[in-house]
Amino acid sequence: MASVIKQATNVCLNSNGSLGIDQACLSIINKYKQNLTFYSTFSECRLCHGIPTTNLSAESNTTLLVSTKYPLHMYYMTNLEWCHTTYVFKEHGSYGWNLSAKELCSDIYVINEPSDAYFPLLAALVILIMLIIVIQTGKVILRAIKYYFERDTTYIHDDLTRLQESESPVQPIMNITRLSTRIQSVDTFRGIAILLMIFVNNGGGEYVFFNHSAWFGLTVADLVLPWFAWIMGLTIAISKRAELRNTSSRSKIILRNFARSLVLIVLGLMINSQKSKYLEDLRFPGVLQLLAISYFVCTVIETIFMKSHLQFGRFFILGDILENWIQWLIILSIVTAHTLITFLLPVANCPKGYLGPGGYDTFKKYINCTGGAAGYIDRYVFGNHMYAQTQNPVYGVILRHDPEGIMNTLSAIFIVYLGIHAGKILLYYYQCSSKILRWLLWSLITGIIAGFLCNFSKEDGIVPLSKKMMTISFVLTTCSFAFLLFAILYYLIDYKQFWTGTPFVYAGANSIFLYIGHSVTMGLFPWSWKENDQTHSTQLVINLWTTALWLLIAHLLYKKDIVITV
Repeated sequence: MASVIKQATNVCLNSNGSLGIDQACLSIINKYKQNLTFYSTFSECRLCHGIPTTNLSAESNTTLLVSTKYPLHMYYMTNLEWCHTTYVFKEHGSYGWNLSAKELCSDIYVINEPSDAYFPLLAALVILIMLIIVIQTGKVILRAIKYYFERDTTYIHDDLTRLQESESPVQPIMNITRLSTRIQSVDTFRGIAILLMIFVNNGGGEYVFFNHSAWFGLTVADLVLPWFAWIMGLTIAISKRAELRNTSSRSKIILRNFARSLVLIVLGLMINSQKSKYLEDLRFPGVLQLLAISYFVCTVIETIFMKSHLQFGRFFILGDILENWIQWLIILSIVTAHTLITFLLPVANCPKGYLGPGGYDTFKKYINCTGGAAGYIDRYVFGNHMYAQTQNPVYGVILRHDPEGIMNTLSAIFIVYLGIHAGKILLYYYQCSSKILRWLLWSLITGIIAGFLCNFSKEDGIVPLSKKMMTISFVLTTCSFAFLLFAILYYLIDYKQFWTGTPFVYAGANSIFLYIGHSVTMGLFPWSWKENDQTHSTQLVINLWTTALWLLIAHLLYKKDIVITV
């Protein structure tokens, strides 16, 4: 289990050695007069046996390099398993553990205090808050100075000018641009998603919670793709209705949507080709491919069945649902098909409904069942043309499974349509309170259903939370947060106008361009660079710089009224 713990022949035993990110040292003193076998596994590993890590020689001191990403479960074995314990090691700390028959199961103790791995994150947050305060204060001062000088300025007009103004008053001209007609809260939401995506895709400072979960659970990084799909759905509801009003041909709308989806798929394949040497191993699925297919399916459904005029009858309070019952029937049929395939499709030597990663999971009983039905379908359809990562940091070696595969694309269609429904609420109801109340209700309902499905935990319940599998509980959880976040943004930006959405609104206006741009330039100077001594501090600075540079590019495009769309 090399990713968890290994012999420390250099760093921990060398006084001049330097520990890397998420590393600590553990010295195990074996006082037994016999050799012992030391076992370990991350506690994150559900129902996992300990993995033989090293042999502890009789009456010896063995020093190991330990990963601090997750709490570590450890024990040793003579004829029996002894001293099962789980310990939270902290970065750059040095620890000791004495194994003795006389002092059975002694506590792990600290030899050298660990460093504060989260201090760089706290420092970055404080600097960001101070920067915001300085900028906002500067704006207030500039407005005050401008008002002071304008107040004492006297404009002198001749009699002819005054006469002309009195007879033909000139109305001020409103400057209408492409960006002035956009909904600020929508671009702000999309900007938050894309900037967060750029940050985590570049490493997120190498913090665990800014990286995707190993298999089960939910991290900040797991939110970005569902949020991007959700807000894409919201814009579909707005744009397709506008297109329908401007043209009577639904077939033309579908053809345009097909062309756009095809372009996104080609762009996605181009991005994938950066990591493939040969056509034989080119990955077919991907983020843009998933978005393109889910976008096309939902736009076709909406274009065919969307009504050109809203007609609410007796059940006005449920009008947004009842007016679109055909679309809901189709979407729920897709969700039902996804569920039936997941839980009923037979996979050789695997239990039906298995949603785990295989590998060490479930005591290695289903080592070749990675992804259950979804993984089986992807491997059967794509073969080598899929995500090639088979080394999981928690579950060891697993089979290929694509997080943007066929079954996950079906889940994405559901996410996009929930976004479409959020957009219909925006269009159908005039009072802001009605809109916000419905978004909050949808947030509550989807959250409760997700909680019941996963038993309000990350690994339990009928359908556990898993981004890798994009399970229904994961879909509903992320959409619950999306409904909540958008309700807050709409209230602050479009209703009360407490905030303009700056700076996220800049990135939201050109989100696809930023995604493609950061994918192509990832790891390239000046967006990024390599450091010999990698720490959370250096990685956080680099990743924040990458994100800030793309935000600056988005700001320049915004100020020039440039919107790059596909």
